[in-house]
Amino acid sequence: MKIPMLINRKNPMPPDYYPELMEISDDYFLEKNACKAMNALLKAAAKCGVKICIFSAYRSSTYQQKLFDDEVKIYTEQGYSYSDALEKASQAVALPYTSEHNAGLAADVSSPELFGQTTTAFDKTRQFEWLDKNACKYGFILRYPKNKEHITGIMYEPWHYRYVGTPHACIIKENSLTLEEYIKKFPV
Repeated sequence: MKIPMLINRKNPMPPDYYPELMEISDDYFLEKNACKAMNALLKAAAKCGVKICIFSAYRSSTYQQKLFDDEVKIYTEQGYSYSDALEKASQAVALPYTSEHNAGLAADVSSPELFGQTTTAFDKTRQFEWLDKNACKYGFILRYPKNKEHITGIMYEPWHYRYVGTPHACIIKENSLTLEEYIKKFPV
């Protein structure tokens, strides 16, 4: 069982890494295995009467840099110094090659009512409740859980799901681990 790739500030992807992508929905792509698993997840949720919407998936490094720069700009316009704005932005948006979206392994999901909003209110929806119980069965984990910011370095994001494969996802879920904790506990 191959340990999933950890992608974060301390563990960037190689700049020449490019995933084999498949289209998951209108103009959204995921790495091929993640895409197949996400399709199965979405179908299973729909059978339960739960509509899950994807609003972000694979991102190019150029687009990831734009998102980061936009976040820095928001903080500088609020009066933060540039260095403080960089720090604040890095807690919400990853730099290129440090984002799981660049690998095609992450999807940001929502409910139809909250579509496209990155809000913690998502954790009060039927979609989140269904994902919390079932995502691991399809190889996905809630990547940035509540009260684990000190471990992941990223704020709580109830909308961000990462494909790690079913065996890993089930162990992570059963033990309430982050991917960082899992890899530390079960090193390669």
